[in-house]
Amino acid sequence: MFVKIKKLLVIGVCLPLCLSGVCATAEAADSNATVATKTSNPSRVELSFVGVEGDILANIKQHVRLHQRLADPTPLSGGERRRLKRRIPKEIQEAIQPFGYYLATVTLIPAESVTKLIYKIELNQPVVINKLSLEINGTPKQKAHFQTWLANYSLKVGQVLEQAKYEQDKKALLARALRLGYFDAELVRSEMVIDEARTGAGINLIFNTGERYSISQINIDWQLSSATSTGFKKRLKQDLLDSYITIKAGDPFDSDALVKTQQSLLATPYFSTVSVQAGETSSASASLPVIIALSAKKRNAYSAEIGVGTDTGVRGGVGYENRRINSRGHNLSTRLGGSEIKRSVIVNYQIPQNRSAKDSLSFFAALEEELGDSRSFESTKIGSQRLRSWNDSLLTFGLTASRETFTRNTSDPLTNTQQSDNVNELFATEQTTDLLMPSVRWERTKADDDYFPTKGWSASATVRGASKSVASDIDLVQVILDSKRLIPLGTGRVKFRFKLASSLIDEATKLPESLGFLAGGDDSIRGYKYESVGVNRNGEVTVAKNLLVGSIEYEHPIKNDISLAAFFDAGDAFDSNVDYKKGVGVGLRWRLPFGSMRLDAASALDRDGNPLRLHFSFGTDL
Repeated sequence: MFVKIKKLLVIGVCLPLCLSGVCATAEAADSNATVATKTSNPSRVELSFVGVEGDILANIKQHVRLHQRLADPTPLSGGERRRLKRRIPKEIQEAIQPFGYYLATVTLIPAESVTKLIYKIELNQPVVINKLSLEINGTPKQKAHFQTWLANYSLKVGQVLEQAKYEQDKKALLARALRLGYFDAELVRSEMVIDEARTGAGINLIFNTGERYSISQINIDWQLSSATSTGFKKRLKQDLLDSYITIKAGDPFDSDALVKTQQSLLATPYFSTVSVQAGETSSASASLPVIIALSAKKRNAYSAEIGVGTDTGVRGGVGYENRRINSRGHNLSTRLGGSEIKRSVIVNYQIPQNRSAKDSLSFFAALEEELGDSRSFESTKIGSQRLRSWNDSLLTFGLTASRETFTRNTSDPLTNTQQSDNVNELFATEQTTDLLMPSVRWERTKADDDYFPTKGWSASATVRGASKSVASDIDLVQVILDSKRLIPLGTGRVKFRFKLASSLIDEATKLPESLGFLAGGDDSIRGYKYESVGVNRNGEVTVAKNLLVGSIEYEHPIKNDISLAAFFDAGDAFDSNVDYKKGVGVGLRWRLPFGSMRLDAASALDRDGNPLRLHFSFGTDL
């Protein structure tokens, strides 16, 4: 494919751009107006520039050859020094001009030694843009694709001419044309004219969009280097594969659409590698094919995991997955996992729904047990879930039948009246609750990076319930809202976290342990032990009907992948009245290829002595 680009640059003088030297790296952070370069060179030449700073100073240092030569430990001869010295004024002028200063004066300040060179730079009046003409030629529909570029053009009338921005905007225009399939797009005029006085400039750009190319056909290229891919190709239904491909023949070309198809295919459990590439263009038909190269994963997969966290202690698990039970792509997975306080066994059978990579129908069975300080229960569940993608979100419709047995301490009123010292005698009572619970959940995440986002947000909302009139022992309705937000701040970022949950039930004591709410721990109120904040019933902490937790955290990078964090958490698990528990602390963040490792030291502000507690966790930020 070829892009026809015609450039016409009319200026009053020769202008080497020197743009590669314009940078905002460590040198740009140097705010001193005077910079001296010293060397162990026997000639002991010292070179300084006065009157400029920031990007202009960095570009001068990059462009002046003597400055670069002094970084070389090879001795500098007198003849070489004189030759490079004569070039300095012109090199300084050339380094300044891309920033819009064509009338700058450069003066060598007399010094006590011939080897000490101090150049005073006066920028004087800059070149100001006094005329700006940007023209996009094409049909109204074609021109509409470039309106965002026009609206965001970085140079305006009255601004100082910055040639780096002028070049960057042209590159952005051509890149947008390529991304949208305007392969015959052409800059028929690219003109920057500086007047004779070198104080004003005009910019004139004329861009022809040409015709937008479309996708002529989609070719599947199976990578048949292994028996895995060969067998999968024979067994996979074409309509299942087609449901994951988000582009089709006849669509206008858009490179973002190709990326979306690649992500959709990779999100399935079937493919180990996916490549989606544009083929050779045809000018006669204004079209091009798209080639999708696929290689299959192994049919059977086994997994093992081990970890540790301050909430659950040492944890681990083993799993098995059959990724392709049949030609419809059915999937079977099992997992056995446990920690010091939790154990579970889950079997899940998933059926793709031929709509997108996220759409599926699944049936599951699970056994769960928890033996914590604040809750203990055993639960058996069977159910189904229907996942459906909707407007960049994910909807989950569920129906679960469960039987849960839990133990809770109660006081016997008769015993209380017989005790003269009025001390309650507690009895452990075992309760069993059967539920048939439908549910719906909405969730969405938007971030600039999946693992290490600097900005973005995530949110979810869940509604579930049960009724005595439909195979349940209690009437219950629950609403759970959860959200996180990341906002850049300086070189760091601020993280907000909020969770709200509420239960509508006649008697709080009948709320099953697995459906009640507790606070405290790594992802809740730091400074408090895991699930240690709840309702005090008969002298013991137990689950609450409602939950409200919020957090604000600032994270600042210090070196490589290490960051420091400071945070404040507050919240409570309650039945009726909120009594906020607060935690404050600092922490370390370490970025690893698959997520962030977090170590926090937090103080519980509402406990006697404000005790400190360490929290260790691992995961993504949204």
